[in-house]
Amino acid sequence: MDKAWSGLKSFIKVERIVKTKEKISKEVAYYISSLSPFTNPKTINEGIRSHWSIENSLHYVKDKTFLEDASKISKKNAPQNFSIIRNISINLLRKKGYDNIAQGIRIVANDIRQLWGMILE
Repeated sequence: MDKAWSGLKSFIKVERIVKTKEKISKEVAYYISSLSPFTNPKTINEGIRSHWSIENSLHYVKDKTFLEDASKISKKNAPQNFSIIRNISINLLRKKGYDNIAQGIRIVANDIRQLWGMILE
């Protein structure tokens, strides 16, 4: 087995019923895991939900506050580089105690001393 897969211990299949205003549908998702195949399903479910909670909250901030999905930046490494810059910005603001990233941006955007302080901490 390839070294990159050396910790693989289980495959997980999750079936969900997805309800929208228009319809009800079935969704199937597959995961790979380093957890034992005998791990309690509740533990696995909590891990998956926790991961997606973090992922969704980050994507929401990047899209709604930084308008990442509408960005016209598309050449070479620029999209990845700007995504990294956005992630750093979000992490710096959260570390400084701002839960509302848009509010944090408004507060520190014109205060170069505070910005440098956040970076150099």
